[in-house]
Amino acid sequence: ALTRAVMFNFDITLPSGYEPTPVDGEVDEFFTWTMEEVLESLAEDYDDPLKPNCYLVVVDFLLRRGWLSPEVDGYLDVLKELRGGTCA
Repeated sequence: ALTRAVMFNFDITLPSGYEPTPVDGEVDEFFTWTMEEVLESLAEDYDDPLKPNCYLVVVDFLLRRGWLSPEVDGYLDVLKELRGGTCA
């Protein structure tokens, strides 16, 4: 089922070589991707380890960092959906 929720995303810069450890039971593992791998993971036929709702965070990151630009088809629609709504 689809639900509307407010998600607050934060970027964090970690020291080189830092390896986070899952401890809360919500995450199975952490992994590091290059930007190329992140972009490849958006393909419909990509066999990936992420839950579908995690891609909201990925797309938000790509928009904020300029990897997805206004020239991309559907850019404004995606931006509107991600930024629309209220925090009530």
